[in-house]
Amino acid sequence: MKTVVDKHTVAHLWANQEQDHARTPTGNLYFNARGIFSYGSHFMIARHVENAEGVRAILMTKRTYSNTTNGQINIVKSAARHIKQLLVPDPDESRADLFEKWYTEIRHIADKLANARKPEKYVFLIEQVIHEVKAYAAFFTCEIPEYLLAAGEIKDNAQYTEVLKKEAERRRLQEEKEHQERLRLLKIRLKEWRAFKINTIKIYGSYDFLRFNKTANRVETSQRVEIPAEIAKNFYNLILETIAKGGCDHCNMMLMERYQVTEINKHHIKVGCHKISIKEIKSFSKKLGW
Repeated sequence: MKTVVDKHTVAHLWANQEQDHARTPTGNLYFNARGIFSYGSHFMIARHVENAEGVRAILMTKRTYSNTTNGQINIVKSAARHIKQLLVPDPDESRADLFEKWYTEIRHIADKLANARKPEKYVFLIEQVIHEVKAYAAFFTCEIPEYLLAAGEIKDNAQYTEVLKKEAERRRLQEEKEHQERLRLLKIRLKEWRAFKINTIKIYGSYDFLRFNKTANRVETSQRVEIPAEIAKNFYNLILETIAKGGCDHCNMMLMERYQVTEINKHHIKVGCHKISIKEIKSFSKKLGW
């Protein structure tokens, strides 16, 4: 089996899946299994796929780069002309990311409608994009997001403005829903962590949390750093004193001669890679009777 061949043979071997890898002598065109690349894994030209019925197709990139890469894309297209080809923004992306990229592409086109002398030109380009979307969705028998379908119907700037407004609100509501769900899950996991049912916890947001290991007599953080209780208590008193004096920024102090204290104020402290809210610290300290 030859694995170093000319560019046309590389494309032919990949298109027909006659072997699992091959490259040109310079390595600027190569394939590994289903994907074929130009100059590196950052630029996938195309990828073999199958739908639920086992029908084969090729996801073909719409991206362009250098003249050499563009020439390679044409060679790959030609070598795979006997297989159904679906144009996509990037064949290496997930379905959700592809829909997002198509939506962004339509927005970039629609941005030109406001000052267009011939708006029909941009309407046609939008229709071309949505045609790609529908071809992809039909092959995989998947639903097209409503926001993308709405964008595909844009005919003028007023309609585009309305689409943007509705989509902005939809995304705001979706983000809020996801935010609340993450907070709900964090609350559950935090309760389990503080009860020592789990030893690790994925933090949502920028703040860290505290728990007390009674057996070891140590304060533990959600980043799995442990501090002797007596040292932690003394540091807590230092925090209160520093806040009473107005706090400090770029504080010239160390905790346990190991962790740099960079900030103390009425809202939070920063020690090493930790950021802990004063509310969390006071609640924790109250439970311990400090």
